[in-house]
Amino acid sequence: MLHNALLELRRIGGTLLGWLLWIAIILVWGLLLVPLTLLLSPLWPAVRELFSTATRLAMRAFVWTMPFARFELDRVERRLEGPRILVVNHVSRLDSPVLLGFEPRLAGPVRGYMLRVPLIGSIIRTLGFFDADAGDFEAVEGMHRAAVAARERGGGLLFYPEGTRSRTGEIGAFHRGAFRLAVDHDLPIQPVVLEGLDVVFPPGHVISPVRGRHLVQIHYLEPLHPPYGAGPRRDVVRRLSERVRGSLVEALARLRAERSDQAPTLARHDSG
Repeated sequence: MLHNALLELRRIGGTLLGWLLWIAIILVWGLLLVPLTLLLSPLWPAVRELFSTATRLAMRAFVWTMPFARFELDRVERRLEGPRILVVNHVSRLDSPVLLGFEPRLAGPVRGYMLRVPLIGSIIRTLGFFDADAGDFEAVEGMHRAAVAARERGGGLLFYPEGTRSRTGEIGAFHRGAFRLAVDHDLPIQPVVLEGLDVVFPPGHVISPVRGRHLVQIHYLEPLHPPYGAGPRRDVVRRLSERVRGSLVEALARLRAERSDQAPTLARHDSG
C-alpha cells in the first residue's frame, strides 16, 4: 500500500516538476535568448548556431530528468550526420523535445498554430522551423528554403509524415512532402522509430499515466541515400514513401514484440 502510494506520488509530482522545468525553459528562451539571438544575428550570424546548440542541451537536460521515462538510443551506428531528412512516427507531444535533445541542428515544418503560441512560436521559428499550413506555394517555398539551409548548416529536417499524432500508437498513412524534398534535393533519409513515448505521455494526458521509469527507445533504421530510382518523379516519390513507411511499421512491431518478451524484467526495472 505504502509502496503504491509513493509510486503514485512520484508519478504526479514528477510530471508536475517536469512541467515547471518546461515552463522555466520556455520563459528563459522566449524572453531572453530569442531576443538576444535576433538582436545579434545581423552582426554575428554564428549566434544562431549557438542558440541551436543551447536549445539542444536544454532539451537533453529536460529529457534526462524525466522521472517517468528512461531513454535508450538504439542502433546509433546507423545515425547519419550532416544534411538529412529525419522521418519519424508521431505518437506524443514529447516527440519533438526528445528529438531536439538528441539530434543537432534540427528544423522542419510545423503546424501553423504552433508558430502562434506565445514564446514557443518565437523559439521554434528562431530554430528554423516553418509554417507547413501556409498556402501551397508558401509551404513549398518554405520547404525548399529549409532544404538549402540544412545543406549549408549540415543540419537535419524533421518530418512526421503522418501529419498529426497517432491516437492509437499505430503508424498511419503518410503525406509525401518529405519524400518529394528528398528526391528534389538529393538528401538522404534517416528513418527513426520512437517506441514507448505513446505510453509515458499519450495524447490527451497532462499527467503521465506511468509509474516508475518506462523504457523509451529511439531506434535508428538503415538510412536511404539518393538516387532513389528511375521513372516519373511521382512514382519515385510514392515508392520511396511506401518503402520508408513499411520499414517503420515493421521496426515498430519488432520493438513491441521484443518488449513483450522482456516484460517481466522491464517491469522490475521500471518499478524500482
